Amino acid sequence: MAGMMPEVVGHEAVTARFVRAMGEGRLHHAWLLHGMRGVGKSMLAVRMAATYLCASPSENGPCGNCHGCHVIAAGAHPDMRLVSLEDGKRDISIGQVRELLSFLSLSGSESVRRVVVLQDAELLNVQAANALLKGLEEPAAGSLLLIVCNDLARLPATIRSRCMLQHCAPLNDGQMHRVLAGMDIDAGFSELVLSLAHGCPGRVQSLQHRQTGEALLAWQRLTSDLAAADIGDLQDWLASHLDAVPHTLVSDIVLEHVQHRLLARMSDGFPSAVLDAADELARWPQAVRRHTLRPALSLFAHMMRLRAALKSAA
Repeated sequence: MAGMMPEVVGHEAVTARFVRAMGEGRLHHAWLLHGMRGVGKSMLAVRMAATYLCASPSENGPCGNCHGCHVIAAGAHPDMRLVSLEDGKRDISIGQVRELLSFLSLSGSESVRRVVVLQDAELLNVQAANALLKGLEEPAAGSLLLIVCNDLARLPATIRSRCMLQHCAPLNDGQMHRVLAGMDIDAGFSELVLSLAHGCPGRVQSLQHRQTGEALLAWQRLTSDLAAADIGDLQDWLASHLDAVPHTLVSDIVLEHVQHRLLARMSDGFPSAVLDAADELARWPQAVRRHTLRPALSLFAHMMRLRAALKSAA
């Protein structure tokens, strides 16, 4: 929405498909946007919601000028709700789902339409997923549910089968440069940003904070050769920075170094101990969220296992 809402780059085809379905009167009542975390799915869902409630949508989405567009940009549209994981919670509850379904069953304040954007859908607990399934089977007239999911495999097949599935692919290099140009990230972090983003701008938003970028650059240097890294320096970094830096970026930096070492030794075969330790490290950020592990201690344990495997494989 020009001048009112951040531009959504890389998903123009999805918006066009949505607008076309609206124009042809065949819009599905539930769209499931899935893909890598940080690719822009939530921003796209909000743009789709704005398009649905817009008085004069175009093939590019909402007009940006009507009353509906203005109140959505202000976060105050009475016919739109945003539902996500509540602070301090590990999953999305049945109470949240019942509340959103109740909202969708009401008559709209501005029109007959209501829309809900449900984020982090992979975190629905069993009861919440069952309640959502019932709502998908019996949609209210004029209602639209836009579901955002970072891990499609964690959603029940019964929910997936009742939605319009829409994969949101990572951005290409040109699109990434376009997005990053609009982000306030120090030029000194540009190489680090591109290596960590993987086509998903949301993954590197934290690097807009200079302290985060400097901490990650230091971590990159420390772990460039994990087998030879100073254990005390690793522990000091974890104690000083881990709580303030995205865990996925911390593990990705280490795994990128390991990947380069494995590729250099491809002709010798991949040491299984290294692969197993790297796989556990890749799962560590999710394990911290799911099982409330102590981040520094659990990461250090994974790092030491990987370090030992790399030394044995040298």
